[in-house]
Amino acid sequence: MYHKILETDEAIKDLHHISCKAYDYTKDKESGHIFLTLYDATTANMAIFPNGFNTTDIEYRGYIIHILPFGNYNLFYIVNDESKEVYILRILYQKQSWQRILRVDSSYHIRGNKII
Repeated sequence: MYHKILETDEAIKDLHHISCKAYDYTKDKESGHIFLTLYDATTANMAIFPNGFNTTDIEYRGYIIHILPFGNYNLFYIVNDESKEVYILRILYQKQSWQRILRVDSSYHIRGNKII
């Protein structure tokens, strides 16, 4: 059964930042669009097999945070099997100190409201 994919406000900001950086780096208007198209395909796979990817040792409100490598980035998400929902928390550059970032972020939001 498919899970519904929900993106936090923080993940949406990350996506915006990444697609803008891709344009700044390449000066190609299509680079950001290509990144977002690949992102959509990746999240479609997550909807089918959300527990099929590695986990971190970090929890968010009792849910283990999963990690999915995506190009030079990592997608971080949690799975709520009861509600059949996947919450994408952040999309971070692989070389960032993502463990520190995930441990410091104490809450995530969807349309301004805390999740779970």
